[in-house]
Amino acid sequence: MSNSFPFKQNVFKSFPGGDFYRANAANFPVLKGLAVQALELAPGGIREPHTHPNANQLDFCVKGFGRVGIVGPDGEQHYLELRPGDISFVPQGFLHWIENLGDEPLSFLVVLSHELPETIELSEMLSGVPNETLAKMYSVPETVFAAIPKETIVIGGGTTAPTLRDAAE
Repeated sequence: MSNSFPFKQNVFKSFPGGDFYRANAANFPVLKGLAVQALELAPGGIREPHTHPNANQLDFCVKGFGRVGIVGPDGEQHYLELRPGDISFVPQGFLHWIENLGDEPLSFLVVLSHELPETIELSEMLSGVPNETLAKMYSVPETVFAAIPKETIVIGGGTTAPTLRDAAE
């Protein structure tokens, strides 16, 4: 069993707004009780609002200027601005996101308290509920929800310029 993993050589997903890296028990079996993720967000890039039903999350800002948004039970809200060296904590099950507020790339290291963390993206939640139901719930026309993409976003915003990984090559 290897205790080394070429983390930044294994992009999990790449988007116009940035790159997403993931190390967990599935691709790095020595991880027990935790998983590690990294985000590289272009200026204006946003890691989609999501929740981890089985894991707490610790965020470390490596470079750039970003915001971690957190929404918890009873409407609890936190908007935490982080600079290099700052950390934030997201409790298990809380809705949260990360966005790049600066003019330079944002780099975050994320540690989760489960070796196989589960993630539910906001786009998955919205696309799973019929537009008719959402329209009735919020008393707005169905067309409001029809405009929301049906695919999972994960990283949005940013520019349509090449990804950060492309710029480094």
